[in-house]
Amino acid sequence: MSEETAVAQGSPVRRRYLVSQLKRLRADAGMPQGEVSKRMGWESGKIIRIETGKFIRLNSADVAELCRLYGSTDELREELVEIAKASRTQKPWWFQYRDVGIGAFYGLEHEAGKIQQYTVGLVPGLLQHPDYVRAMMDRGYVSDEEERTRRVEARLQRHANVLEREIPPRIWMILDESCLRCVIGGSEVMATQLAHLLDLSDRPSVNVQVLPASAGMSRTYGFSLLTFEESDRALFVDVPPNGLFFEDREDLLEHEIAFDQLQASALSTSETRTLLKTLVADYKRSS
Repeated sequence: MSEETAVAQGSPVRRRYLVSQLKRLRADAGMPQGEVSKRMGWESGKIIRIETGKFIRLNSADVAELCRLYGSTDELREELVEIAKASRTQKPWWFQYRDVGIGAFYGLEHEAGKIQQYTVGLVPGLLQHPDYVRAMMDRGYVSDEEERTRRVEARLQRHANVLEREIPPRIWMILDESCLRCVIGGSEVMATQLAHLLDLSDRPSVNVQVLPASAGMSRTYGFSLLTFEESDRALFVDVPPNGLFFEDREDLLEHEIAFDQLQASALSTSETRTLLKTLVADYKRSS
C-alpha cells in the first residue's frame, strides 16, 4: 500500500487532529524534533513528515510511543492510538470513487460542521440535481460512458452523505448570477435544477444567496471555507486541475473577509427565492 493510499483511508479531520495533538504534546514537553528522532531511533525527516501531515503510514505503535515520550495522559494516548488505527483500516465512502478524480475535498467536506462556498458559472456540486450532473457529463467533459456513470454516482453519494446525514453541516452558498444563466442541458433541465435549489433552500441548514450581475465584477474563481471541530478551518480554491487547499491564517482571513463582502452584496435569501421562482417559470415557458 502506498503512503498516499494509507492517508486517503482515514478521516481527514481526525488525522488533522492527531497531527495537531502530537505537535502540541512535543511542544509542551519542550523536546526538539531532533531529540525525538534520536530517542525514537528514526531518521531525521520522519518526525517532520508526521508533523506536516505527510503520514508515511504512521502506525499505532509509533503514536503510543510518542505519547509516552511526551508524557501525555493515558486517556489522550488511547484516543490518538485509535485514530491512528482507523486511519489505516477505515475507508470513507468516497474511497470507492477515487478512480474518477475525487478525494481530499469530498473527505473534508464530509467532516465539516460548516460550509461557506462561492461559485461562478456552474451550480455548486453539492446542490446539483442529478439531471444537471448528467447534462454536464453529456457536454463532452467526460467521454467514457462508464466513467460518466460513476461520476454521477459519486455526486449522488456525496449529496446523501453530506445533506442527508443526521446532523447536516450548516451550509451557506453564494452563487454568482452566471450560475443560473449558464444553460446546462436545456431549459427543462435548468427549470428542474433551479426548482431543486428552491427545495434545498427550504431546509433550516441551507442558505442560498445569488450575487446579481448588477453587483459588478467580483472574484473570478470559486472558493470554499470549511469549518471543523474546535474552529479548525481550511480554504479550498476551485482552480484547475484539482483545486488547491490552504490553511495559512492570512489566506483564510482574506477569504473570510471576501465571503462577508460577497454576502453583503448578494440578494437576501428571500430575494434569492423570488428570483429563482421567476427563472423557473421562465425556463419552463421556453422548454
